[in-house]
Amino acid sequence: MSDTYDRMSPEFALVQALGTVPVLADPGGGDPKVAALQPRQNWKPPFIFYIPITDSEEEDLDGPTGLQSFAAQIHCVSASHRGLQLLCQRAKKAVREMTGAVYSTPEEDPDAGPKGSVLIEAASMEQSSPDLLEMEVGLYRRMYNVRLDYQTEEVFTE
Repeated sequence: MSDTYDRMSPEFALVQALGTVPVLADPGGGDPKVAALQPRQNWKPPFIFYIPITDSEEEDLDGPTGLQSFAAQIHCVSASHRGLQLLCQRAKKAVREMTGAVYSTPEEDPDAGPKGSVLIEAASMEQSSPDLLEMEVGLYRRMYNVRLDYQTEEVFTE
């Protein structure tokens, strides 16, 4: 870590990982159907949105240790119950595969490359709700708690 260390959240890594789920990818190469807090208004299912819960760093007597943890609630949404089951299986696989991976920030410096990266040390995803049928909109939803233990590899500040 350099003197310009600045904590960053691994949310971009979570979005990148979930964006590998084929039904969430934009065939035109745009952003996947994964968003923070709520889905975008024009999205048709399937999609995923997440709500960050905690983002913290362990400390010892000398200060921050660099060992960090992020937790979020993931909402998987589909038009059919079978589609929901498939979406959830693929999302769990994508999150599990984050363990041991390094993700670079989407923002890049034209001369130096990514502004930072995170190493995901452990990733877990547990179901936290039964399957729900949202009667008002006719969509199926299931919620999960996701936890990412990570270290910041590099962060360059301006």
